[in-house]
This record gives sequence, structure tokens and C-alpha cells, in this order.
Amino acid sequence: MRPLPMPAKLAAAVATVAVLSTPALARPYDPSTLAPERSVDGTRTGRALVRPRPLAPGPLFLRSSLECKVGPPRTSHVNVNLDCDAARLPNNETHIVVDPEDPEHIVVTAHDYDSNGHQFYVTFDAGEHWRTGEMASLGPNRIASDPVTAIDPVTGNVMHSELNYLFTSDGLADGHVVVSVSTDGGLHWRKPRIVAEGKGGDDDRRQVFNDKEWIATDTFPGSPHYGRTYLVWAEFRSRYGNYRRSPIVESHSDDGGFSWSKPQVISGSNPLCKWQLTGSRGKCDEAEAPTIAVQPDGDVFVAFLSPQNKSSWEPEERFDDTYFVVSSTNGGKSWSDPVVAATLEDGQRDFPKNVQHRRTLTGYQLRIPAFGNIAASPIDGQLYLVFTDNSNGKHDVDKPRTKTDVFVTSSADGVAWSAASPVIDRASDQWFPFVDVDPVTGDIGVIFHDRRLSNRDLYDTRLAEGTPGSFSYARLNTRASNPVRSAHFRAGTRGCGRCATFHGDYIGLDYGADGAANAVWTDMRRRVEFAWGSGRNENVFFRRIG
Repeated sequence: MRPLPMPAKLAAAVATVAVLSTPALARPYDPSTLAPERSVDGTRTGRALVRPRPLAPGPLFLRSSLECKVGPPRTSHVNVNLDCDAARLPNNETHIVVDPEDPEHIVVTAHDYDSNGHQFYVTFDAGEHWRTGEMASLGPNRIASDPVTAIDPVTGNVMHSELNYLFTSDGLADGHVVVSVSTDGGLHWRKPRIVAEGKGGDDDRRQVFNDKEWIATDTFPGSPHYGRTYLVWAEFRSRYGNYRRSPIVESHSDDGGFSWSKPQVISGSNPLCKWQLTGSRGKCDEAEAPTIAVQPDGDVFVAFLSPQNKSSWEPEERFDDTYFVVSSTNGGKSWSDPVVAATLEDGQRDFPKNVQHRRTLTGYQLRIPAFGNIAASPIDGQLYLVFTDNSNGKHDVDKPRTKTDVFVTSSADGVAWSAASPVIDRASDQWFPFVDVDPVTGDIGVIFHDRRLSNRDLYDTRLAEGTPGSFSYARLNTRASNPVRSAHFRAGTRGCGRCATFHGDYIGLDYGADGAANAVWTDMRRRVEFAWGSGRNENVFFRRIG
């Protein structure tokens, strides 16, 4: 897609904040008006058992914490609602990481709209019991976004990365990339430290706003960089609110997240990056959504999207994205120039637009990003990349209609990539793919949302397992999600007034060393009631298979 001017791009990204201050776009939030929740069959909701003692003053900060019991344990059919504090405000945009040294130690993180920060959920027994609470804050009046977490097997530290910014009456300001560290498995978190400092507001002469960071650790003992943690993000630059460029930037840590190398631009140059707003020809510096994969030998790969490859644009179409990949063979000291992994059908006239002028699906208002992620096999290093596009829908027209698919492509060396193939062949929409590799079998798993054929208002969450072109499928959820009857983020548009415009930008999957698949997703099954009405909430759901 075309890089949006900074204020428009970022205002859309955090429209959640404004909407939550006035639920249903009608009445102010008032906790005294909340009616009892309705229970839903098929879900196990955690219940509070113990509120821990207050922490002594010091560098650790824990605003609130609840110990929750969910179960029965280790049963593959159970959906667990991790939001066990029973809040009626939503949580979404889920990420999950399994301890490489202990497959029963799992950390989930997500947006928390009670605090406008992030929520953590930790289990040490494969999901039988969970401890949850709010993450440490960088400071007052700051908002967190884009939760991603990694675990360092050398120090045992859990590292949580996020975008952290100010939301002011004039727009957004000081978009930092920060990392919080936990030294006790994710139960208590130190105050975030700034890795990349954002500067300026939306209307300032110069603004640097860092966005869509990702974090991953080299967990392979045979690697020369074992225990190194890589952090990447897009550095959006603007002048007086006008977007100029957004190169991909990298930093790394060798001490479990306490100190970081000097950030460096890694998105490089490719002759295909012909379209330029302000940069020199061939510079791939209008990019976004980087993700990371590390091979067992320590080679590291970063995939990112850019619309600068004009050769992939159809006639009378503009800004179709290309997935580029860069690599480093020396632990991030230097990086290759980008190579093409896939071209997407996601240009200006390929998707319908919602009320916030973001890509959506026909009959929905949810914003639907095209990006997925890159992953490497821990067995042989084979790389896999997933994404969403509308190549099988009605595209390149003034009124597009969606039949979106999630696609996968693969590569042994990160240079030559296979033709992308759909993960599933269905006549409905699929989106939010996330890929990981089973370390026991070498098969890949892809989690994604899947719109129902029988009732297109509803969606399921599925897991595909196998190899490209030969997958088996499991529906993860026990009840469908309903984003057109939402309690929050309502579009307020004719014909879809209660439709949600936002349910995060991604969901998560991680295989443990035992081969079990651990999945988290934004679920919209639970109906909650307020004095002014009712709707489906957004909650963090978990399921373990294997």
C-alpha cells in the first residue's frame, strides 16, 4: 500500500484509544453502569484465586496481578480465555513465546485497554495455571502498542518489545521502541528502556516515529551468536505531518535485553525499488512490518513490506506491496541488500476501505494488514514466509470485493523463493496468518482467521499443519467470533454501525521443544452488557495442541 502521511497512518493505528473513551461512539465509559457478564458455552474463563502482596519499592513495577486457574489442563479441545480479571474492556493483538529450555513455560502478551498498555499472561505448567497483570509503564500519559516477546535461553530473561508513544490533543508524539525485561520468567517487569527514541509530534517540522517493531532471539547452542536478541522496526520520518520515508532499522543485545547496539538501517537497496517519494533511486526506504527468523547456524533474516517495486503494479494500479528479505551471516554486523520473496495483490484498488480508509473485507469494517511473518526450521533452516492478499478476489477495480487468501512461500537460502501457494482453498476470506515450525517433525503450522461460509458475519480461527500444498486443518475455537456485533471500536457507518474496525493486527503461534502447538488469538465470542447496550468483546484466547 502507499505509505500514508504520518498523521493519517498513526491516527488510524490508535483509533482504538479514542473509541474506547466513548464506547459505541455514543456514551462515555462509566464502570458503574456495567451489567453482569454473560457466560458462553465452550469457553473456560479463569477465576481469580489470589491477589499477590504489594511489591516493595524498587526497580520492579507491577501495577496489578491476578493468579488464575484454567482447565482442565492439557486437553486439546479446551479454549482458555486468558482475560481472567473479567474486564469488559477489550484485549487484542496477541503474541506468544515458549521457553526454548522449558516447553511448559509460556508467555503471552497483548494490548490491554484497561491501562492503554500491555497485559502479560504467564504459565509454568503448559497452561494449567496462569498469572496475569499489567506491564510496567514508561511514564504517565504514554500508550503502548505492538506487543512482541522473546526469551533468552542464556540468561533466562524474558524481553518484551513495544511501541510506546504520547497521545496528545495535537496528535501523536515521541514514538519510541522500548524493551522491558523480566528476570523471573515474566511475573515482574523492569521499567522499559528506550532502544530507539522517537522525536517530535505530528505537526512538527521534523518527526521520527518508530513503528511495528519485532523481537527474536538466537536460541541455537551451535550458533556463534547463541543468545543474541535481534530487534527490528520501521523508522517513520515526516516533515510538518507529511510522510517522507520509513527505512527498516535493527539493533541487538547480548545480555538479555539490558543493553543494545547502536541502531543501523538494514533495508538496503534494490534496483526494483524505483518508486521514490524523497529518497535516491533504488533505495528500499519506504518499508514497514519487519519480522525476524534465525537459522540454526546463526544466520538471521528479516522480511519486510515495501510498495516501491513499480514492476509489480498492474496498469492503472499503484502501490502493490513486495515482500523483501535481507540477511546477515555475522550476527547483525552487516546485512545483505534486499531480495524479492513475493509480490502481493494489495494495491490502492485491490481491497475495499473501511471508515478509517484502511483495507478491510467485503461486509466487514476490520482493518486487514497484508503482512504475516517469516520463520526458520530449527531442523534444517528452511525459511517460510506467510502473508494475506486478494489475488483471488475482485481486484484492480473501483469497487473491489474480497476473497482473501493466506499464502506461504519457502526458501533454503533466503535468496531463491518458491512460488507462493494458498494455505487453504476456501471460498471465504482468510487473514492474519502466522507461521512457525514444529521442531520435532519439521512440519510447519500456520494459524489464521477464517470467515465462515454459512454465515459471513462470523469467523473461526484455524491451524493448518503439514507442508506447503499438503496441510491438515483444525478449528481452534469452540464458538465463532462475531465482529459485526461488536461492543467496542464501532464503525458507526450505515449498514455496519456495530461492526468493529479493529481487532489487533496479528495473532500468534509457537511450538515448544516437545512439539506441542501453542496458539493465541483475538476472540470475539463473548457477549457483554452495558447500561447502554451490548456487544461482543475482544479477548485473548489460548489453546494447546499436542
